[in-house]
Amino acid sequence: MKKLFVLLGILCALCFLACSNFQLAGGDMGVVSLAIGDELAREIRSAASLRNVADGTYTLTARIRGGYSDSQTVAVADDTYSGVTFTFEGVPVGETIVLDLTAKAGSNYIWYGNSGKHTVERGENLLTIALGRVSGVLMWDSSSVKIAPYGNLEEILTVTGEIVPPVYCYDNSGNLYRAGSNGVSRFDLQSDGTYPSSATDSGYSGGANFIAYDNASNILYGMDPGIFEFKKNASSNPVIEPDALQTEVTTPIAFAVHNNIAYVADQSEGDDDPTPIIKVVGFNLQDKSKQGEGTPFKLPAIFGNQPTYQMIYHEGALYLLLRRVEINDASNASEDFPAEHFSIGALVKINPSTLSLDTSFGNGGYLGLSSMKKNFTDLSALDGTSVAAVDFYGSGNDASTFYGPVGFVAIMPKKLVIADAGFSMEQEGIKVNLTKKTRVITVDLETLAFETERVEDSYYQSEYPSSSTAGYSYIVITN
Repeated sequence: MKKLFVLLGILCALCFLACSNFQLAGGDMGVVSLAIGDELAREIRSAASLRNVADGTYTLTARIRGGYSDSQTVAVADDTYSGVTFTFEGVPVGETIVLDLTAKAGSNYIWYGNSGKHTVERGENLLTIALGRVSGVLMWDSSSVKIAPYGNLEEILTVTGEIVPPVYCYDNSGNLYRAGSNGVSRFDLQSDGTYPSSATDSGYSGGANFIAYDNASNILYGMDPGIFEFKKNASSNPVIEPDALQTEVTTPIAFAVHNNIAYVADQSEGDDDPTPIIKVVGFNLQDKSKQGEGTPFKLPAIFGNQPTYQMIYHEGALYLLLRRVEINDASNASEDFPAEHFSIGALVKINPSTLSLDTSFGNGGYLGLSSMKKNFTDLSALDGTSVAAVDFYGSGNDASTFYGPVGFVAIMPKKLVIADAGFSMEQEGIKVNLTKKTRVITVDLETLAFETERVEDSYYQSEYPSSSTAGYSYIVITN
């Protein structure tokens, strides 16, 4: 009998332990849900167009990412958005996640929103979505400018052949503004994520080195070299404000505007060091006064003295692209001084309040910058003569580094869409293979992860020699 009680005690203890573990496991899980209410349904519906969907349905996808991953997809008719609910059970408590919601018509993204970061709690986690539009993706080759729906880059509309690469900007509604010799053209984002075949008459004449749209005041600005507001007079004849704000910066390299404040990135250099020093200066566009200037920061020496730039204001911050894609002539190189080739780039974040570099962003303030260097030796030209050594800076992990970012080519909430065009180099026997890398990269501003899509090598590329060019006969160019 005593043994029986002992056995029963052990069984009860095991049952208690099992139940405790079961309750603990259940207690450490949460339920994440998203319900599409009337307001969110109206927002999605306004971004959609039934005329381009034969069966009148759209695909909605909710995706959890971050510390936990899961996704659900449903096909819904236009009039049944409201009431659709996504429910994810068994999400670990304490994980930091982001919930994305996308709507697609066929293969075209027509709408995107996300929840921002959320730490999962026990029980019900009912999330809400920040609303936003997805613009088209601007593309250009050597002869013309084009635009395609995000997510369907093969459905291309030719904009114009004038000025390549273009001077352009987007507004928050996804409309594209492009400055040319005949004035500013506007292409309005359609409800299905496409653009019309011809531009809307914006009423703006004249051009500029930079243009930027102030989404807080709904004003288009230009800089050439002073800052001016594009205006229209009462008779609809376009005029440009004559008294442009003179910035008195050394070398303006990038320009952005938000809430009546213009931000100008200025480049200078030290007395004995040509490495660029960048300073961001703010100007009040209402009283035309200097708002302030940030702490100057010197670029990494690998960028040389003439990198290229572009800057935008997005999601409460300034983002500046840096690029150096360069192939140097090897004809005068030697073993002691090899030819140097570069295919690098980076994204930096500027705090608009302090106008200073955010060093916590990326690696010391530079996201996507490759630290790799390769040395190529024992090469031979096509005629059999030996070629001096070649040093190559760039490449690495395709999923986390830039080859040569050329611009912010689309607008969507909480993400940056960037065209990236450069090359990689690999030695094969006595030759070096140069492979073009042409991509559209979506950078998630919550996680800083890269999502890449390869595009044809005719887009965004400009710095490549032919195989017969003197000094480059050891290079085999591939796509």
